Amino acid sequence: MDLPFEVLVYLFKYLPKSDRKSASETCRSWYLAANDYCFLKNKVAVFYKSVLNEEATSPTSIFENSSIIYYNYLFNEVEISNKLNGFWDKLGEHIKSLTLQNCDVCEKVFVYILQRCRNLETLKIQSCKELFMSGRLLEGKTEGLLVESLDYLKSLSLSGNQYLTDALFNRFITAAPSLEEINLSGCSLQFHLGLVKKFYPPGNDIFQNPSESVLTFHFVLQFITSRAKNIKRLLFSNTLIDGAALKLLSEVENLKLEGLEVHSCDQLTNTGILALTTHQTSLKELDIGLCSRVTDQSLVHICKNLTNLEHLNIQRCRAVTDLGIAELKNLNKLKSLNISQCELITKDGIENGICGNENNVLENLDIHSLNLDQTALITISEKLPKLRSLDISYCFNAVTDTSIQVIFKNQTDLQSLKMSHCDKVSDAGLTGMGKVKEETTSNEGPIMSNYDESAHQHKIHLGSRAEEEIVRDARRKRDVMLMCEKLSMDTYTGYSLARLRGLQELDISGCNRITDVSLTYAFNFKELISLNLSRCQQITHEGIEHLVKNCPSIEYFNLIDCYNLKDGAVEEIVKGLRRLQQLELKGCNQLTDKTLEAIQAHCEKLKVLDVQGCRNISPELACSIGTLPTLHTVLMSKPGPYIADGLKNRSSAPTFLPALMRKLRLH
Repeated sequence: MDLPFEVLVYLFKYLPKSDRKSASETCRSWYLAANDYCFLKNKVAVFYKSVLNEEATSPTSIFENSSIIYYNYLFNEVEISNKLNGFWDKLGEHIKSLTLQNCDVCEKVFVYILQRCRNLETLKIQSCKELFMSGRLLEGKTEGLLVESLDYLKSLSLSGNQYLTDALFNRFITAAPSLEEINLSGCSLQFHLGLVKKFYPPGNDIFQNPSESVLTFHFVLQFITSRAKNIKRLLFSNTLIDGAALKLLSEVENLKLEGLEVHSCDQLTNTGILALTTHQTSLKELDIGLCSRVTDQSLVHICKNLTNLEHLNIQRCRAVTDLGIAELKNLNKLKSLNISQCELITKDGIENGICGNENNVLENLDIHSLNLDQTALITISEKLPKLRSLDISYCFNAVTDTSIQVIFKNQTDLQSLKMSHCDKVSDAGLTGMGKVKEETTSNEGPIMSNYDESAHQHKIHLGSRAEEEIVRDARRKRDVMLMCEKLSMDTYTGYSLARLRGLQELDISGCNRITDVSLTYAFNFKELISLNLSRCQQITHEGIEHLVKNCPSIEYFNLIDCYNLKDGAVEEIVKGLRRLQQLELKGCNQLTDKTLEAIQAHCEKLKVLDVQGCRNISPELACSIGTLPTLHTVLMSKPGPYIADGLKNRSSAPTFLPALMRKLRLH
């Protein structure tokens, strides 16, 4: 009996995006349910490095003839010509979000697109320099039909366009009376008062004669002032905005910002932050990451005045110390926090700040590259039980087999875990077979099996330190393997990585003590989408075989520099991971052409392949694999000269088809 449409939609709401997509391929009723408006409104149709024209084989024709109408489109590194006019004529009125990134599009075609997309709510034009180069874009077009087309536009992004001027910016905002969000990140925004005096003499209306030469903060500020009641979010990342400019912006009358992003703005000072916290108390999102002049003074005022903050990023604000971090306890609504790469933060600041009391609100925490010890990480795990995302990469002293056991015990809701280059982590920690003290029967602290590495330490080793480490790793792997074989996953008392059943993203790159033991006994994630095992050089075909069987939903798989992998391991991957879209095998120098043959035979959805440094893979076959319909990027080493039988073959590189070369990047 077929389930009613409404019931299917209700059930699909509980599925992750990838599962819902796979379910939609089952039958037509499931396809329609998985593409209900509640899902479609967040879906984006992406055209990346595609050849777009009016022919039936063009990817755009699929959407033109589809019974499902998509509302969001992204074009990246494609040529958009008048050959696509039919696409805009048919679907333009349904499009609500349009993004053009690094696209080749002329002014006439762009105007035509805007005239057909009458219901746009979001428009992003990023790094399309040819479109702005002449300075004549939208000239004389900001009245009549075009104004009606952008009447509903709420978000405008012109980021990364170095040729943007006041005149060009003015034409966009004139045609869009309902703007709430402006993104000018990475633009050549000028703040020098001398330019203002040169182009805008006192007494003149700047909107009547905007400059066609420069983009000035003065002009942007006047626009924000004129529409202060509507503007809710501003993005000025990677610009020269300083404290004085931010102070002027913060003091604009009737302006009540909810989000501000000034990431990587080196000129920003405490003066601007203090003014911001005084006047813009309604802020919910604030990103001041990589602003090197921000100090504790700013953070104290942020925590005191911006009590509605839900997202805060102070990444690499190196002048911030424990004094400022301790004030984070005042932000009771904070859901996302990034304090990574702040070198002066210690466990005292963590314990007095976000871990002062149990916090059931914070969901996303990024503390990578902090100088913490394992007691700090244990405290974080105990005080922040509702974390969904945790990044503890490069916390060399904090991430140990003991501390991650506490994470596996308390953070069972984690969906993303990153602990890259934490080389103290081993199989003992990931499987739960780690070292314990005698009080393992208590309810406090991690409970692990009796693996004791110190039992071997009294023996004298006569080899080098590197050889001793190799012997120790081999002994550790053997002992943990024996314990795992004796105990099933349900009977042993340790806390395994497998407890994080909802894990969708895992990064353990550079953790070179991890072996096939962990892949066999600690990896069982049905929802895992992204897995990074790069530079985990002890994993082999044996561990990959178990991994693929227990984690069938992987779409992104990074195996860079895993030089013990052979063709058989890749064959297991491509046969078992039917959803695989990106596979990185750079530096896996034991792979041969058999790897590419397996990929060509079994990968139906692969989009990106990296085989750089795989010297036994022939460039000819690497190029021919570009004929896979979904594959748009192949990364490989430059061909020739080749070495055969100890002699260099200096013959010219193979001749490749131009159509295929467009899909390849040679490094």
